[in-house]
Amino acid sequence: MSGITSGMTLHHCPSSPIVGYVIKIFPKLSETFILQEILELEAKGLRIIIFSLNAPTDTATHPHVQHLQAPVLYPPPAAPSHSPPVRQWASWISQQCRIFGINHLHAHYASEPTTVVELVSGQTGIPYSFTTHAKDLFLADQLSLTRSVNQAQFVLTCTKYNQHYLRDTIAAQRPIHCVYHGIDIEWFNPTSTPRQLPAEAPLILSIGRFREKKGFPTLIQACAGLRNAGIPFRCVIIGYGPMQGALEAAICREQLQGHIQLVGKMTREGIREWYERASIFVLPCQIAEDGDRDGIPNVLVEAMGMGLPVISTAVASIPELITDRVNGLLVPPSQAPLLEVAIGTLIHHPEFRNRLGRQARQHIEEHFHAARNNETIFSLLTKTFPCPTVAS
Repeated sequence: MSGITSGMTLHHCPSSPIVGYVIKIFPKLSETFILQEILELEAKGLRIIIFSLNAPTDTATHPHVQHLQAPVLYPPPAAPSHSPPVRQWASWISQQCRIFGINHLHAHYASEPTTVVELVSGQTGIPYSFTTHAKDLFLADQLSLTRSVNQAQFVLTCTKYNQHYLRDTIAAQRPIHCVYHGIDIEWFNPTSTPRQLPAEAPLILSIGRFREKKGFPTLIQACAGLRNAGIPFRCVIIGYGPMQGALEAAICREQLQGHIQLVGKMTREGIREWYERASIFVLPCQIAEDGDRDGIPNVLVEAMGMGLPVISTAVASIPELITDRVNGLLVPPSQAPLLEVAIGTLIHHPEFRNRLGRQARQHIEEHFHAARNNETIFSLLTKTFPCPTVAS
């Protein structure tokens, strides 16, 4: 798949700067924070071209994709290979940069997209930056990551935990900026305060990829404890991934088919409906055996923005978002009995539950407002303009 989509008219040697965004797959339902970021930057007047290294794999798309001004360019098909064609991608993007007068490149994830912009920068002289998140940071080859960081103009990351890791572990010599993803606080906005438990069983909601780092087996074990204690509840887990079969087997083993429902991929509208119906949001994150871990899961931010009381773990960056017993509850990872107690506490204590929900919403308004946080990204991407000459 190759070509240009969307409606921005491009001209060689533009009078206003153009930033090329390099992304592994765009658009992607599970990465709406990237879409939100680009839309916010466009609203501030930045001209953007999106280079998607691969064609979309989702059957549905976020409705806000239609509001993009940026074209989305896909490289020509690569020859079959066991490894990503990074050099072919870089050569093609270098050509597009010369044609359209791109002044700066920005990649999302310290993986193939950052390798590509590093190569393009070497071929064209165009400066680059990149955003690193969680898995791409902690599972990256440290020598390659160090090189990419120290050749970049600057690096963004979405948590202070990641920022400290980059500064301390790889001795980064370039500016490392922490910019929280944030959410659209008008969209993720509670419609009822305080949130009342339904007359029937309260709904426990969880959302995430079915991977080890999300801790879903711990949630299933906690639900078994709630059932055994005679506490009524329903649990819905929205997601998909390689652990689907293992989670289904665990639900059957615990005889929880009538209590827990696994739901597949869902649009933002569908997810928001579940937030509105939920009583409690739970995501018992843990560090996977291979070292993979979350930063600040976007679904926790969304749930808190919706005024939901949340329960998670003190893993990696999550304590930057949740202060225990102030705007949520934190339990140790992989401890199902303690998670069961935390859920039961919120079910049985409505005043405490509603206070956590109110303070969760307030915290998101103050620290995770996407429009406000993206002002920092806009400033960093435009601070070197007027733009440098593109190498021939």
